[in-house]
Parts: sequence; C-alpha cells; structure tokens
Amino acid sequence: MINVTDLSYTVITLFIIVMVSCSATKLKLINDTFTKGFSTFIICVAQPFMIMSSLSGVEFSLENLKKGFTVTGLGFISLAICAAVGFIATKPFKDLDERKIGTFGLVFANTGFMGIPVLKALFGDIGAFYGAFFIITFHATLWTYGMILLAKNRGDIKVKPLNLLVNYGTIPVIIGIILYVLPFDLPAPVTQAMDMLSSMCAPGSMIIVGSIVASIPIKELLLDGKAYAVCAVRLLALPALVCGLTVLLRLPEDWVYLFTTLTALPCATNCTMYAQKYDIAPKFAAKIVSLTTLFSVGTVPLLIWFAKLLLSLR
Repeated sequence: MINVTDLSYTVITLFIIVMVSCSATKLKLINDTFTKGFSTFIICVAQPFMIMSSLSGVEFSLENLKKGFTVTGLGFISLAICAAVGFIATKPFKDLDERKIGTFGLVFANTGFMGIPVLKALFGDIGAFYGAFFIITFHATLWTYGMILLAKNRGDIKVKPLNLLVNYGTIPVIIGIILYVLPFDLPAPVTQAMDMLSSMCAPGSMIIVGSIVASIPIKELLLDGKAYAVCAVRLLALPALVCGLTVLLRLPEDWVYLFTTLTALPCATNCTMYAQKYDIAPKFAAKIVSLTTLFSVGTVPLLIWFAKLLLSLR
C-alpha cells in the first residue's frame, strides 16, 4: 500500500533543505568551491553507498530479484519515451546548447539523489530496492545516449564505451546485488556506516540545488520561458504520459505508481554538473534543475493523485 502522506512529508522536507541551503549561500556560508567539492563527494561516495544500502536492506527472494531486473528493463522503455518527447519538446530552441541541456534534463530525472528517498517514503524499503535497479538503466543510458547528446558538435567530449559498465552507478549496483544474495549479513558497524553515508545523499543533493538557486538572480530565474517549458514537460506531461501508458498496458498498480513517480522527479542534478564541466549552457541547466526541484513539491503528489484517478477508472 502506498503512503502518500509520507511522500508529501519527504518532498516538503527536501524543499526546506533547498531553502536553507539557498539562505546559507546568500549569507556566504556556502561558496562555489564547497558546492563543487561536495557535488563530487555526493556522486562518488554517498550515492554508491545509498545504492548498496538500498539493495542489501531487503530480505532476499528470487521474486524480488526478478522484479528488480524487470524494473531495469522497463526503465529503458520509459527513458526511450522521455528521449523522444524531449527531442520534440526542445526542437523550437534556437540555441543548440540550450536544446541539448533541455533534452538532457527531460530524459534524466533526479532518480538517484531524490528518487530513492521518495520511493522509500512511498513504498518502504522495497521502493528503494526497485529504485536501485532503475539506477542501472539511468547510468547505462547516461553514458551512451546522454554523452552522445552532449558531444554533438563538440570534438572535446568523448563517448567511452567502458563507462557503460564501469561508473559510479553500475559498480555499486553489482556490489549491492552480491550483498543481497549472500546468505549472511554484514557486521552491524559496516551496515550502520553504509546507512549513515547513504543518508547524506538526499539532503546533500538538495544543498547543492539550493546553492545553485542562490547563484541565479531571481528575475533571471523566473522570467525564462524556455525553462518553464522544460518544467511543464518534465513534471507534468512526461509523468502523465508514462502513467497513462502503464495503466493502458495493465501493469500492476504498484508498478504504475513506481514509474509515474520515477518520471515525475525533477531534472537530475547531473545536468548542472555536466553543463558546468563542458560549458554547455550552464545557466540554463541551473534554471531547469532549480525550477523543477522547487515545483516538484506540488507536482509529485499531484501525479500520484492522477495515477490513483486513472487506476480507479481502469
């Protein structure tokens, strides 16, 4: 049974952290050097431990393992839908860099940093478990389609096939699956350390988003029509489309909520990181990540309600 109340509390809590971080940045308690270093820590350390903790925190069963890999497979279909819609939605953008970043933001949602905590609030530990398997899909697509997208008309961005298998998402998943199938538990201090490191992921990513929000003048943030277009597609059109398709395909109720939620999340924080790293419309990336994160406070619960409505009519 899904828990919409806990979901709302989780999303509002993350929003409050964004606002605290934004205020701290305005007060010069957080600077750009901290944000960049902390971003690296969250991606390279906290997120891998969150993935491993999510996989090892559920009681072993072959049925759960089968469902997990099914999530991975269906995830490729949902991201393909996002890629097709993203290509069409950003076609009117005249600036190539903004078009690339806009498409990137529409394909890749904040699945790792925000998605797993939200799924855990919605479904319990099994939600985080499924979210970790979706990470396989996320990173496999990121290191293929995502990098090809960013590399368009850029000779300095190389697509490395090895990164498809060796990255900060797939390696922790492999380790997590091994821990999941082992017939014994890890020592308590090890699991507690994993849990403590993984718990830094959601608030840490919101601290980064809050710092990004503070770096953009309010007028510039609120008056970009293209950013609002990305918000509308990312937070409303895409999840509504995926929700409708999962209902029409008569997927189980929990799976309808699962993929609706995964698609309803804001643009991935990775969007700003890659935009800054390769100098691809970094300001536009910051706007769409900031705005989609802020608006998701209302839209994620709204899409869950929409999924409930469609399921009641099925």
